[in-house]
Amino acid sequence: METASAAIPDPYSVGRRTLLRGGAVAGLGAFVSSSSVFASPGPVPAGGAEPSADGLLLTKFKDPLRTPPVLRPRERGGFDELTVRMRTADVTVHSELPAVRMWTYEGSYPGPTIETVRGRRLRVAWENALTGDIPVTAVEFGRPGGPMPDPLSNYPGTDGCQEVAGVAGLGPWAAVHLHGMLTGGGNDGWMENLLAPGEVQLSAYPNDQAATTLWYHDHTHHVSRFSVYAGLAGLFVCRNAEERALGLPRGRFEVPLVLSDRNFDLDGSGAMAGRLVHKVEMVNTKLMRAHAAPYTLVNGVVWPYLEVQPRWYRFRIVNTANSRIYRLMLLADGAPVAGAFQVIGTDQGLVGRPLPVQGALNLSPGERVDVLVDFGALRGRSVKLVNTMDGVSPGGSSVRDDLLEPDVMQFRVAGRGSGGRFTLPRTLSPGFERPTHHDLPHGGRPRWVVLVGPGAANVPELWEMEEVEAAEAEQITLPSAGVVQVRDGEGVVTTLRRTAMAYDDGNAFTVAHGGVEIWKYLNLAASPHPMHIHLAHFHVLSREHYDVSGFDRVVRGSARPAAFLGAAQLEAHELGEKDTVRVGTAGRIVPGPEGTPGEMVTVAVRFPVVGRGVHHCHMLEHEQHMVRPLVVSPAGHRHVGGHH
Repeated sequence: METASAAIPDPYSVGRRTLLRGGAVAGLGAFVSSSSVFASPGPVPAGGAEPSADGLLLTKFKDPLRTPPVLRPRERGGFDELTVRMRTADVTVHSELPAVRMWTYEGSYPGPTIETVRGRRLRVAWENALTGDIPVTAVEFGRPGGPMPDPLSNYPGTDGCQEVAGVAGLGPWAAVHLHGMLTGGGNDGWMENLLAPGEVQLSAYPNDQAATTLWYHDHTHHVSRFSVYAGLAGLFVCRNAEERALGLPRGRFEVPLVLSDRNFDLDGSGAMAGRLVHKVEMVNTKLMRAHAAPYTLVNGVVWPYLEVQPRWYRFRIVNTANSRIYRLMLLADGAPVAGAFQVIGTDQGLVGRPLPVQGALNLSPGERVDVLVDFGALRGRSVKLVNTMDGVSPGGSSVRDDLLEPDVMQFRVAGRGSGGRFTLPRTLSPGFERPTHHDLPHGGRPRWVVLVGPGAANVPELWEMEEVEAAEAEQITLPSAGVVQVRDGEGVVTTLRRTAMAYDDGNAFTVAHGGVEIWKYLNLAASPHPMHIHLAHFHVLSREHYDVSGFDRVVRGSARPAAFLGAAQLEAHELGEKDTVRVGTAGRIVPGPEGTPGEMVTVAVRFPVVGRGVHHCHMLEHEQHMVRPLVVSPAGHRHVGGHH
């Protein structure tokens, strides 16, 4: 099924189901059956749980947060070795919901956290012991002429939907990708090298990178949006001596928070059933809105709570959702907790010093962040972690009505207890440095990747581009299909020509092993896209706003250049080394007087391993369309098989 993003509807439109406004941060009633409307939530029960609207669905903050089991490899013959089995299992995600059939790693969702030490080479045998067809019911709905004002994706069940052909019979094939690990192409989990049940993927990981949080997940081509949704995801933690010397919170005070969203079916009586439902809204045949399920899970539990002491905690937060961006805040009594998050690490390790988050913490699919939170000033209180992209902003004003439930989880802070002896360190990684002008390549041209909204095929597009010489550019009549012009902050106009778009167009970005390149991502679409590069790490150099209203969406080319509007500030979790970056505004798109806003994100990419990989959008509903091969070649082999 092909996908794309559509416009966000009017936030004040209300259809046959009514959104309870104003009370969502304090405790919005959850989701109701197709024949019900939202009711004002009743009193909060003892223990901090909050009821659903009518008692039919799920109570929030009823179940404690689970911590995924930990797997540590054993040394053998100079390597650390580990076996991880994929198997079908029934997983409890909420005490009021029947166990949910899932595809898992080692029987849990998320899978076990693999914990390693930097420099210890690791071999993992990923065994496929899955059984049965994929345990997901895939459905779609929509209407001619545009998005529904009250989309069915807000609600459980399949009422009003039609089944997506071909999904129900998907067999248990798999391909495991360790996201963010610097390993050669032969061990990266190539998405077309599939494992049948009974087969084993043997992967060798150098494990020679900074202490950080990675994650592993299924990467089966064309199917990952269903296989990851079915449960094939887990964490990978690498530690080193530098991290240990900091005395950071550890043990029960170091907690992973694996974020995801899911939807579930209803039985004949309208009660919740233990079956995963992947539901999307189609607008005009193939145009799909970004996937957004109504229930947020943390470590595989729907709306959990965690009892904490009034002291510092360390949270490793990972967004494993298919498409949802989490814009996270901590709220106490409905008000943001100022300076709650102190960022100490990004996708690829510790930063130089703690970085306070101003406002919300934006995490797009695939991104990770390592934060410290001090509950010392919140003794005896209940604190919510909320997603301010969903439903409300602090103060109760509505932002969107297609994603209704902002609550993520609850922290219950003890009224008594020691605050511990931890002091926030001034320095985290003395060797950490942001790249300077002298560290960047000079004299060459950057790579250009342009992200474009749906074209003739009604799917989103990723265009690889090349710069056109000035003399040739003068001969091009605009608008011309596949030609994009960009006017930067100094008024210089660059003309770009599309060289590839489809996955199998034949050529590929070919880069030099050990090299550093500048990549420029320009988003001409209405929605943000999280971009991930395999076999590489990068630093985000800049984020800039552009007027992209001059792009002719019919001709598919620039009628006038995309024009620089101004620089945007990088967020705290974008200031360290990364492998995934959001390109586009993490919120509602509101055109200003200058025109339609777009974004350009510039990154400095290094390529320390060799082989064949891909670069792609990590919104899994977009991945099959917005993916291109990438080849990292040793010295002397760079000009084999690609354009430059």
